[in-house]
Amino acid sequence: MEKSKDELLTGISALKPTEPFPDEIFYEIFEIEDNIERTQYIESLRNTARQLKRVTEFNNLYKSFVLDYAQRQKQTGNKTQFTDQPLELICGEWTANDLGVRTIRYDKNAMPVPFQACSHPILPVEILKNVDTAEERITLAYFKSAAWQTITVDRSVCANTNKIVDALSQFGIEVTSDNAKNMVRYISDCVGLNPLTLNPKKSINRLGWVGNSFTPYADDIRYEGDMDYEAIFRNVKEAGSFETWLNLCAGLRKNVPLRMMMAASFASVLLEPLKVLPFVLHVWGTTGTCKTVALMVSMSIWGNPKMGGLVKTMNMTRNAIMRNAAFLCSIPFAGDELQTIKDKWQGNFDQLIYQITEGVDRGRARAYGGVEETRTWKNSFLFTREEPVTKANSGGGSKNRVIEIAIDGPLVEDGHYVSSIVQENYGFAGRKLVEYIQEAEEGALTERYRELFEQLCHLDTTDKQAMAMACILLADELAAELFFPKEQPLEIRQVSQYLQSALEVDVAERAYQSVLNWAAKNPVRFEDPKADNSPNKGEVWGKIDGEILILNRDVLLGYLEQNGFDYTAVSRKWNDKGYLKKTPQSKFIHNTKVYGIKSSYIKLILPQDDDNTDRDGFIVSDGQETLPFD
Repeated sequence: MEKSKDELLTGISALKPTEPFPDEIFYEIFEIEDNIERTQYIESLRNTARQLKRVTEFNNLYKSFVLDYAQRQKQTGNKTQFTDQPLELICGEWTANDLGVRTIRYDKNAMPVPFQACSHPILPVEILKNVDTAEERITLAYFKSAAWQTITVDRSVCANTNKIVDALSQFGIEVTSDNAKNMVRYISDCVGLNPLTLNPKKSINRLGWVGNSFTPYADDIRYEGDMDYEAIFRNVKEAGSFETWLNLCAGLRKNVPLRMMMAASFASVLLEPLKVLPFVLHVWGTTGTCKTVALMVSMSIWGNPKMGGLVKTMNMTRNAIMRNAAFLCSIPFAGDELQTIKDKWQGNFDQLIYQITEGVDRGRARAYGGVEETRTWKNSFLFTREEPVTKANSGGGSKNRVIEIAIDGPLVEDGHYVSSIVQENYGFAGRKLVEYIQEAEEGALTERYRELFEQLCHLDTTDKQAMAMACILLADELAAELFFPKEQPLEIRQVSQYLQSALEVDVAERAYQSVLNWAAKNPVRFEDPKADNSPNKGEVWGKIDGEILILNRDVLLGYLEQNGFDYTAVSRKWNDKGYLKKTPQSKFIHNTKVYGIKSSYIKLILPQDDDNTDRDGFIVSDGQETLPFD
């Protein structure tokens, strides 16, 4: 039977001079929760010892016992005793119950000093370790307004007295500059004393591939993303009937451009396993061709394709585009009506294409020093617009990275019906494709991709165009195998028309042809103005001397600059192609006279017809072009 405090005091007052003080009088100290009552009890013990003339002995014993007990309490510790707590934790020296979190520490005289960490229940319940950055976040559960609530913050917040006040107080957690240090200590103790219970769990703040796992389908990876991307994340899911979706799409896929859009969407998750760069599929045509509906069908592979969810309007900033692409990571980026940002890019989307197909966001400095984590992505981009996304003067790199499909008829017959069906039935095919890739034999997909790539490279196209199209064709093969077994996979002959030829991608070739066309439209500017009956009453740009087009340097440079071509870049390639006639000193600029005026001129060699074969390799016969092997 436990003795009361009065009984303990009476007992020690009757001690003999050589009889030791009993341990139970010290244990009682730690059973008293009220600090005033505890202090009064200690003073009563000391007064009793003073009456026995053993106060020095008592003080030494008290200090030794209290400090030893406090040390052991830190190592073994109390446990949290909150009502309906999410989990029970060892909390060391802290008393954690419905009255809050507090502890007693002892000064140099072993006198108790109270410390409070929080006036209400609070405890860490989960630690999340980002698989990309290895940074940790911690979830705190706290009891306020008659309910348990949670908040997840960076670990650095719970390790800094200034940050913890700013981050937690706004959510109603009672942490101030007075108790912040104790709060930091309490949370640190809970984490350190519960390594198994609070073992870090894998987390990620984006979608897509994580090794052989795929977010959001992986059960062992916790999604912990920003609220900014909640609209995207919550729409990557399954809903409705897979059978209904299959029956609808089976009919829609008879339209080859729409089928290619679906294949490009499927292909997005192949880029990471195949180690292929991102690419753009751009579908353009006049209004009323149901481009938006076709885009929704393509994105229904992954989830709800409603506008603002998985299908984005392109009325967003450059930074927003990059960050959305980084969040999607492996899931396709679908942008509708690219013309809405035409003014932001001055009508030229080359820079946008370069940036998104590089797959790396630009570096950014942090306000408090250092640089932000560099965001990356490896997905396909599906855009729609009423015009082509590349121009005649676009850089070769941008044309190389885009597959453009021009449409002159509706992609679907009943756009309203199709859009309503795909917004009710979606998300099944994407997950099944990911599961197939995860279980596929290692190297099998890569081998088939290489076969398609090599076949495409035999055509008049570039490596990057062949790369993107090989991904699309491989994705279509997988879709036919998994979901549409009655279909035959797309063949190269069906899609070759959408590939850019090597000449179309070659900037120098396009610049050369542009200059020839410009000169052909303005023959009068190459006539001698002094000649009798000369039609040239204005500027003289040069002259045509047999097989040589002689152009005033300033006039040529002005034309090239006006049309988006860089003379320095194209002139070197013109020289490599044999389009430039150089001086005896191997210079490109000739100081010569044209119609009696000496100036700086550039001499271009005009193309010569080879019998009946035009520059593209077609045989011209009776006004008709045919292939040489027809």
